[in-house]
Amino acid sequence: MARVAQDLDREWDRIATGPLARRTVIRWANTHEALAGLVDLDDVLAARRDAGRADPVLRALVTMAADDDLAARTLLQALLPGLVHLARTTGNDDHNAVEELISIAWERIRTYPVDRDGRVAGNVLLDVKKRYRAHRRIEAPGEWAEMVTDPPSSGWTPEDEVISHSVFEQLRDAELEGHVMPRAASMIVRTRVHGETLVELAREQGTTAAAIGQRRWRAERRLRDLRLVG
Repeated sequence: MARVAQDLDREWDRIATGPLARRTVIRWANTHEALAGLVDLDDVLAARRDAGRADPVLRALVTMAADDDLAARTLLQALLPGLVHLARTTGNDDHNAVEELISIAWERIRTYPVDRDGRVAGNVLLDVKKRYRAHRRIEAPGEWAEMVTDPPSSGWTPEDEVISHSVFEQLRDAELEGHVMPRAASMIVRTRVHGETLVELAREQGTTAAAIGQRRWRAERRLRDLRLVG
């Protein structure tokens, strides 16, 4: 299993059964009948494996996910086996597939249209698969001057270099105008343009790849709101 998935599993072990998890599940159950009777977050995952309860449980989580970090994190954990399987079948020639699919899934979970028909798990995984395929070449280049003057691969086309310069210029302008913090802008370019992985940045910053992915998602959501990224 990829390092980022292992990091998520270890993080889950720390949060799933503690007092906060138990209080949170009780609070959720007050407004979502599908979660009634569950004790902690491990109970939520167990219910997700019950064919009769799976979709109502996931729908309750996704309804809260836009504003509730723990609900979103729980849904991500529930979908993790499916994402790992997707990496093996769709991104088997891409060593960054798992972390990229998890990052895409996190964004889809936080922005999922709650009135959408169909089963939540299937819809999310399908959306993730489509976006991963469409943006397979999006990862491509860290500090500003290096990002522009030192393409990561001699195989880059002139079009690749134009795109790299465009990303750099838009992020630089966003930083100068105060729309994005320098560290966040650097993180986006290092992972999206220079091809550094979330795991590498996590080691450098003493955190988890999941945390880095969430920070990147928040920064990119801000840029999308400003229509600076697609």
